[in-house]
Amino acid sequence: MGTLLQSWLPLIVALVLNGLANVLMKVGAKIAVPLGPEATLFTKVTNFLNWATLLGIFFFAANVLAYRKALDRLDISVAYPIMVSGSLILIVLAAAWLPVLRERIVLTQLGGMLLIAAGVWLVSRPA
Repeated sequence: MGTLLQSWLPLIVALVLNGLANVLMKVGAKIAVPLGPEATLFTKVTNFLNWATLLGIFFFAANVLAYRKALDRLDISVAYPIMVSGSLILIVLAAAWLPVLRERIVLTQLGGMLLIAAGVWLVSRPA
């Protein structure tokens, strides 16, 4: 059990960090305010690099480190599809759940997520 956890835990962490980073980037885009042409460069940069965007960048960097660790023990043909599809599902669910984003999930998206999950299951099975 310990070896199994050592193999999969970094990938799970990477998946969650990647999803969190993407959601924070969207939050950063939502909370940025429209600026006029008179805005200074400093104002434009701080508006673009707001707290959510900076936190998203941090989580992307942490994701890369966790994903690299996951690749020590997992094949990339297994790790990558799981990380990307798992992150996709987390992102869609978070975007629908978080009040600041308020995105709707439609039936076709749910069907697509099920197809993706089935595809990842098929791709990640041992040969």
